[in-house]
Amino acid sequence: MVVALLLLLTLLAGAFFFLTARLLPFAVLQPGRRISHRTPEEFGVPYEHLRFEGADGVELDTFYVPATVTPRANFIMLHGVGSCKEVYLPYVAALARRGFNVMIWDQRAHGKSGGAYLTYGYREWQDVARAVDWLEARNPGLPTGIYGNSMGGAVALQSLAREPRLKFGLIESTFTDLREVTNAYGRRMSGFPLPYWVTDLVLFFAGRIANFRPGQVRPIDAARSIRQPVQLIHGDADANINVAHAHRLLAAIGSADKNLYLVAGGDHADLWEVGGKAYAAVWFGFLERMVR
Repeated sequence: MVVALLLLLTLLAGAFFFLTARLLPFAVLQPGRRISHRTPEEFGVPYEHLRFEGADGVELDTFYVPATVTPRANFIMLHGVGSCKEVYLPYVAALARRGFNVMIWDQRAHGKSGGAYLTYGYREWQDVARAVDWLEARNPGLPTGIYGNSMGGAVALQSLAREPRLKFGLIESTFTDLREVTNAYGRRMSGFPLPYWVTDLVLFFAGRIANFRPGQVRPIDAARSIRQPVQLIHGDADANINVAHAHRLLAAIGSADKNLYLVAGGDHADLWEVGGKAYAAVWFGFLERMVR
């Protein structure tokens, strides 16, 4: 009986180790590649398709869409986990017609871009810095702003804190701390009240695999260093990233020019549909104010 119990415990321990060290870390690091073959041409705007070189030589599949009227600003757009640059093409076309030169890319380990692992801003902010280099060389004298949704919002906040050449940020549906949001996702997806030590172990092994420090991915810490104008947007019914994250980020942001707009009934990925004209007025209104 004792031998059988020890054998069972050994098997359970082995299964737990396999899950936390060999399986679940890759769910964090490699969320899957969403591939789209749409182009800005479908929306009636000219574009350039390039393989932009990000930090540490990773090639990022990129669209650059120049303004179709007199340029007023450069604008970087960052998608969320498991998404791709093409989801923003309708908005890119609208921005180009408002005088924005827009640069969008598949983030590392996403879409058609290179990179084996996602690091939630730990390295991605350096990709943004290199994009600012490219945009300012191409369009000297114009301000550069950034938009990020979900994980892209976390990258954008970390970029704003580290890259003073970014002049404004539009941040949507993002989180305060990778540790906290990983635990929340783990609980939601498993259906179990997972303790933090379990998800912390998964993040530890993810950091070992991808050679980064998950504990340093804390957009709320980055927010305290931000002095640029920031517009936060969040759905008050977001099931993935609770709206409490938005309130805490608003309080932490160091800028005197900061606002939070809540979309009533908005979930994580439906703000354009649920928010309607009022949401669009906030979204485009902030950008217009930044370049007026």
